[in-house]
Amino acid sequence: MLHRRRMLALGLGAGLSVALPSPAFAEGDSRALVERSIFHLPEAQPVSREALVTGLAQARDLFHEAQYVRLGKNLPRLISAASASGAHDVTARAHVLLAQLAIKNHQQYAWIAADRARTHARMSGNPVIMGEAAHSMAISMRRAGEYEASVDQLQAAVSNLDERSPDHLAMRGVLLLTASYSSAQAGWKGQALGFLGEAEETASRKETETRKLYIPGVFSPDHTRLFRISVHHALGEGGEALRYASQVDPLRLPNAERRARMMMDVCRVFKDEGEPGRAFSALRAMEKYAPEEVRRPKVRAIASELLTLNGDIPGLRRFAQHIGAP
Repeated sequence: MLHRRRMLALGLGAGLSVALPSPAFAEGDSRALVERSIFHLPEAQPVSREALVTGLAQARDLFHEAQYVRLGKNLPRLISAASASGAHDVTARAHVLLAQLAIKNHQQYAWIAADRARTHARMSGNPVIMGEAAHSMAISMRRAGEYEASVDQLQAAVSNLDERSPDHLAMRGVLLLTASYSSAQAGWKGQALGFLGEAEETASRKETETRKLYIPGVFSPDHTRLFRISVHHALGEGGEALRYASQVDPLRLPNAERRARMMMDVCRVFKDEGEPGRAFSALRAMEKYAPEEVRRPKVRAIASELLTLNGDIPGLRRFAQHIGAP
């Protein structure tokens, strides 16, 4: 009975959706949801390890299925409970999810969440969790134009991993892919393709093909092909990016967030290749896979660009208005 009361106190016994009703926050106010997890955490009491692990798994599933409003409402309680329980690994991983949520909608807060994730990851002493935190910090650095610092952060995390462990191998692959994209964004083609090749070699090892981590992602051969799209696009090789896109079936990707990520990358390539109609088709597919993804600031900005390129594309203007594009 005591264990059940503890789970209910955390909001886990009946599911995360009821953990934080918070009527003061508008349903679509993603900024307020992120801010609450950073600046206005609720008070919490220690809870069982089982309850924390369950809550973390549920939060991760919400991210994977691109249910960002529900995730934002439930992270504060999870973070508070994990902190009160002294569970540095869960606290770190919850902050990784918060950082990824902020990266999608409110980049200015991603640094704070990633730094807190890094602090708790170090206290956990787990190299994989430290890798997850470094991954979030590196993305924040890249978004700020700090490409060299981003790559350095990722390489340092890779050096702490033991390649004899499947979990460590999968984490290594994820970090290498992110290092490849950071390098591509900086225009460092040789380095970008080198990291990408290392990630592909890691993915080819049988034991990593179905490894799923707590971080927002799944490492597999398909994951490396997905990054090929974004890396070649960043390097100005649109044709090569589309060639790799044709090799990936979105339905084979593991979750809605990854499918939406692919459609976003394909949209960008088509836009830059001067095909706004096909770019819009990718946005429509993105909405089908993950409706909340199309309300991200970057997606709204792309919809506005497509309107400028060709406002006569059937359905585009209505779509732009629907997602709140300026």
